[in-house]
Amino acid sequence: MRILSVDDKEDNRYLVEALLKGHGFEVSSAAHGAEALALLAAEPFDLILSDILMPVMDGFELCRRVKADPGLRHIPLVVYTATYTGSQDEAFALKIGASGFVQKPCEPEALIAIIREVLAASAASDCTVLPEPAGEEEVLKLYSERLVRKLEQKMLQLEQEAQARRKTEEILKQSEMNYRSLFNSIRDAILVSDLERRIINCNQAFVDLFGYTLAEIAGQHTLVVYEREEPYQQLGVILNSCMDDPALLHHISFKKKDGQVFPGEVNVFRLRNDEGVPAGFIGLIRDVTDRVRFEEQQKLLESQLHQAQKMESIGRLAGGVAHDYNNMLSVILGYAQIALNKTKPGAPVHDHLLQIVDAAQRSAGMTRQLLGFARKQTVVPQVLDLNKTVEGMLKMLRRLIGEDVALTWRPAADLWPVLIDPSQVDQIVTNLCVNARDAVKGRGAIVIETGTTCCEAAFCAQHAGATAGEYVTLSVRDNGCGIGPVLLDKIFEPFFTTKGSGQGTGLGLAVVYGIVQQNKGFVAVRSQPDQGTTFTLHLPRRVSGGAQGALDASEPIQRGQGETILVVEDEEAILHSTSALLTSLGYRVLAAARSTEAIRLAHAEPGGVRLLLADVVMPEMGGPDLARLLLTFYPGLKCLFMSGYADSVITDSGVAGNQHRLIRKPFSIQELAAKVRAALAS
Repeated sequence: MRILSVDDKEDNRYLVEALLKGHGFEVSSAAHGAEALALLAAEPFDLILSDILMPVMDGFELCRRVKADPGLRHIPLVVYTATYTGSQDEAFALKIGASGFVQKPCEPEALIAIIREVLAASAASDCTVLPEPAGEEEVLKLYSERLVRKLEQKMLQLEQEAQARRKTEEILKQSEMNYRSLFNSIRDAILVSDLERRIINCNQAFVDLFGYTLAEIAGQHTLVVYEREEPYQQLGVILNSCMDDPALLHHISFKKKDGQVFPGEVNVFRLRNDEGVPAGFIGLIRDVTDRVRFEEQQKLLESQLHQAQKMESIGRLAGGVAHDYNNMLSVILGYAQIALNKTKPGAPVHDHLLQIVDAAQRSAGMTRQLLGFARKQTVVPQVLDLNKTVEGMLKMLRRLIGEDVALTWRPAADLWPVLIDPSQVDQIVTNLCVNARDAVKGRGAIVIETGTTCCEAAFCAQHAGATAGEYVTLSVRDNGCGIGPVLLDKIFEPFFTTKGSGQGTGLGLAVVYGIVQQNKGFVAVRSQPDQGTTFTLHLPRRVSGGAQGALDASEPIQRGQGETILVVEDEEAILHSTSALLTSLGYRVLAAARSTEAIRLAHAEPGGVRLLLADVVMPEMGGPDLARLLLTFYPGLKCLFMSGYADSVITDSGVAGNQHRLIRKPFSIQELAAKVRAALAS
């Protein structure tokens, strides 16, 4: 079916075409009645869908001419219009031959239904016997009546417009009265100028912000409120070259009457007179000091977050590899000590074994440094007087830094206690002093001092990881070469170093950072090139008692008396080396690589097992779970656990609370002997 859509609005024609084509009709369009008649003369159509009000020829005239033409009068015409004044128009349309009358807006499905209904009715009727449209005389009468109605409506409309105009004038008068109040109530500063940028008006917000009254600046160029002339000239060039731009937004530093400078944002509009000719400019000025400060704070926080995430990622890596290192070092250290006990001092092999033991222990220290950086080191925190702890290190530190560097110690009086592992204090002070010594060229000075401080929220916002509270501070200051801002962001990264090859591992400051973070503190750094560096460690004040100290593994080796120990370890090499160490210490050893095997051995032992020495993490069943199961059968069984994992894994297992029940890999024969005797005696 072919439909001719007639409407002077292009958007209306497009929508009608889309709707009809979507329902399977072929559609052609015309912009008015005359164009439609030309299309009807050239092509066959099955239906005409026409608006009423159109230029050249309206819809009523189109309908009358179609119904007066014997060759076209069989085509049904449906009026589709938004110009509907009453039932008279619909009656008039039907009188002159229209087959339907639809008022806009109309639901699409409803319009399609009407079109299909008209087409069906047209197809069912006898096209040779069509109803005669109204005669010429009757049509003229109907046109006259409609014209009278339209004239009456027009008169009514004119009267309504006159009333509206009078009302508008009243509103304008009231608006004129309110303009000044509104102008002065706007919170942004407003400055109005002519085309030469001479000031002609301003609002109260401008007076409050800049300190000028209108009388003081009227007639002056707007340059008076700029900090510098350059941006004023640049803005003038832009305004002269962009005549069509309705508004221009710029970030400029402004100057108040008292000389104070602040960052501002100005939105410049071009003013035009009634003829559209440019007449001046209006600028809306806003003080963005708070926004700039907030954006700078956001950048700082984002930088701190990025740094924290990077350190955390590398920390997870360090914690993961530490387990494997510890296992391998346990094997090396264990067998080396067994062999060492079988050789005589002074023999070449004995010296070689001592070197192996020393290398293994130093490697274990490196692993502890990695775990310290990762904040996952298993530690034994104690309540300390930091002054006494550092004082005990001074002799060693002076030997370490050499005679060319003067070391000054400034302890604070009445220092608050802190909770930290003493070995960690040794690590951080040693690392900081070594770094300070390396930064000093020739003769220099290092100052170590302690103090107390209360960190407020404003301070914490400027320092990553800081939280408000009371802290004990430990500062190490040198007068060395200092650190530039580019390197300052990288100094806590592991393996980052500015020293030459072989002069440093790059772990020192990373370890310091990790230890302080592990103890819920934070580090502040102040440094500039050639002006020295100050590291200030903040450790939380301890207000109650602390943990017990760690076992002293340096005491003489304590041997066993034939007690039976069940050793459970899934790493075969560690199982054998540990078993050999215990055997050399005088214990009877049962070795199992799996928990199920350990249970079988325990049940099969006629004399009973005195001590269970088990790895914390194993495939079938971890050491703590195995211990709980065996204790149901043997309530007197003593338990000792070993692990090379990070502190978080040990804590999750539930054995980290009592350090006497835990021995960390790799361990020396002295440590193993002391831990076993302590466990048996517990």
